[in-house]
Amino acid sequence: MKKFLLLIAAVAVTLSVSAAKPTHTLGKPVTKAPAKVDIITEQPEGEVVSYARGGYFLTVSIYGFEATAQTGQTKVCYAPDGKTVYIQDPLAYGEGVGAWVQGELSDDGTTITVPLGQYVSYNEEYDYGLVLAWGATSMEDLGDDFYWLNFVPQEGVEAVTYAVDAAAGTIALQGSEGDASAEYPNNLNALGLAGVWSDDGTIATLEWNTVWTVLGDATPAVPANPEALEFFDCGDESGYTRFDFNINLQDVDGNTLNSDYVTYSIFTDDDQLFTFDFDTYGASNGFDTDMTEIPYGYSGNDFYLRRVYFYRTNMGDNPMFANRIGIQVYYTVDGVRNASDIVYIDVENPYDAVNGISGNKVVASERYYNLAGQQVAQPSGVAIRVTTYSDGTTQVAKVVK
Repeated sequence: MKKFLLLIAAVAVTLSVSAAKPTHTLGKPVTKAPAKVDIITEQPEGEVVSYARGGYFLTVSIYGFEATAQTGQTKVCYAPDGKTVYIQDPLAYGEGVGAWVQGELSDDGTTITVPLGQYVSYNEEYDYGLVLAWGATSMEDLGDDFYWLNFVPQEGVEAVTYAVDAAAGTIALQGSEGDASAEYPNNLNALGLAGVWSDDGTIATLEWNTVWTVLGDATPAVPANPEALEFFDCGDESGYTRFDFNINLQDVDGNTLNSDYVTYSIFTDDDQLFTFDFDTYGASNGFDTDMTEIPYGYSGNDFYLRRVYFYRTNMGDNPMFANRIGIQVYYTVDGVRNASDIVYIDVENPYDAVNGISGNKVVASERYYNLAGQQVAQPSGVAIRVTTYSDGTTQVAKVVK
């Protein structure tokens, strides 16, 4: 079974601030989706303009909730009729999926109206998708510093409006509000454009104070260093071992980069380039050769905006690396290729497969939850394992039984 519980647009936070609840996969849009789901996967005809994202958004996953600044870019296609507008990946959460939604430009060119209910992603296998909605968040206090985030749709709202300032080169979402700088969990109280799952109406993301700023022509630049965040080893070759990172879409002088020209590579130990070989990764990720350099936002079963998965373990007789794993970013414009430093994190073997010890931590207990957030004695299918150590810390992992 392939991965079902994945977060592609935000750095995960710990389970200690949330409760185990159902989440979904934000997969690539499919071209053979049922007729009821009309997803535009091909770039429409018209003039395409790239915009850098700004504003804030929050994400929901089994790991918790996080409010953070929007990064990356979106594209707007202005159709030849002078009225129809298409927006690629309107939600920061879905950047890299590549789906387009349709809107309408006002006669005076100062607003874009986008109908809600449009799909920005659809999972044909599980028959659900992520749709645009408008509403507010509502925090539910579960006690013991546990919270859950609910979504309250605003009745009567059928479309969202963006203000277009041609002189400033900006497109701004209207009517949204929130304060990402507020103390948790108040930083998650917001009104804005949401992505909700079509099967149960639960929230995946909501964004506010969104402003897109037109990107000029790309010129050669040295990309700022990325961030290497976390390496998680599931201990086998199921495909759940992962590396989390963050690519800063700025150059060393703080100027915004056009992500169309950004790629990255993974390195281990003594600057050893990691190869995602075709035999292991090709069929499930849509490439037809070995890959060592990945385009920013490349989407597949194992590649996400800020995460890659490996069908490898760092344990046993054939580890991936000895001490560290890292990432390097490239920016290639007009044949000029500049690179960031390779940024590493040091990783010690987190588990002793024989005695159940993680570093100097002793496992005190293990609990399992199903996808409905219910604790179960034994996992079946995809489940969430919460390991508690003797020092009180916890670790969350997805498991497949």
